[in-house]
Amino acid sequence: MSWQGYVDTSLIGTGKIDKAAIFSAAGDSVWAVSTGFAAKPEEIKNIVNGWTNPGPLYANGLHVNGEKYLCIKADERSIYGRLGKQGICCVKTKQAILVAHYPENVQSGEAAKVVEALADYLISVGY
Repeated sequence: MSWQGYVDTSLIGTGKIDKAAIFSAAGDSVWAVSTGFAAKPEEIKNIVNGWTNPGPLYANGLHVNGEKYLCIKADERSIYGRLGKQGICCVKTKQAILVAHYPENVQSGEAAKVVEALADYLISVGY
């Protein structure tokens, strides 16, 4: 499957994610993106930095696609943010970063399960 196929089918196709993108692990290139998702390079850089130093994400928020989310979790694999009832899930694999937005009518745990499952699959096949 192409990178765009993962965004369209494995993320958005589940009905739990409404916007998503896949970036290189360094955050310096976009591999696939959905309509309506336009994360800025500095936003992705801050996500990448958040895996080693999450303090600024907790202090200043998680900025994605021009929106500011309250950072509710940041560890060596995943970063989660909320904005009201909607949110963002960022998951790192060996070679990629998955960034997915879920709408207000989806529970955060349902969205996280979808994104984490795709990340697990990509890791299992070397990505």
